[in-house]
Amino acid sequence: VQHLMDDLKKDFPKGVDYKIVYQTSDFVRASIREVVLTLIEALILVFIVVFIFLQDWRATMVPALTIPVSIVGAFSLMYVMGFSINMITLFGLVLAIGIVVDDAIVVVENVDHNMKARGLGPKEASIRAMEEITGAIIGITLVLMAVFVPAAFLGGITGQLYRQFSLTIAATTLLSAINAMTLKPVQCAQWLRIQKGEKNAFFRGFNNVFEKITHVYTDIVTFLVRNVALMLVLWAV
Repeated sequence: VQHLMDDLKKDFPKGVDYKIVYQTSDFVRASIREVVLTLIEALILVFIVVFIFLQDWRATMVPALTIPVSIVGAFSLMYVMGFSINMITLFGLVLAIGIVVDDAIVVVENVDHNMKARGLGPKEASIRAMEEITGAIIGITLVLMAVFVPAAFLGGITGQLYRQFSLTIAATTLLSAINAMTLKPVQCAQWLRIQKGEKNAFFRGFNNVFEKITHVYTDIVTFLVRNVALMLVLWAV
């Protein structure tokens, strides 16, 4: 805009000038900076959390790479749907960054579990893991899309705003599910290794605490499942 106005100014009558009082591109640039910052923060947080729980840098890289793949794919779908890079779509991407890693983490965790608990190799563990959790990944994706997609059918100006926001998140979520069911098992089969040797003191302490928490959680879930009638009464109340 600045360059265009400078060119037009050459033909202005003498004494006529211009001044830009409202520059929308500044807000878009600030939003893009926030998306980039959020992307970096998400990558760091995913790396730290997954590394602490799985204690393997190879396993950590699998979900971490989901974020750029899903976001790049989301831009492609946004182009197909006719959406531009604006405040609404960027806000949707900021929220989606925290969502896209869920499916990949589920895949990696289950592959790692099959390798440790059943002694399977990376390829066999990946195949077994996908047999166990493919339905769960599809379920997670459908639930998330069921939350956002209906907002796209709102009418009026509000509907126009929510349509871009909701469909951006829904498209990113769909891509993350496809990514989790295709690329992630392949990466797990190629990258993961059976871990040998003793963990360091930090990881041993973390595993002991986490194992105790897991036992408490399992006991609670077991009680709830065995007392369905009581739980239904409590829910009704």
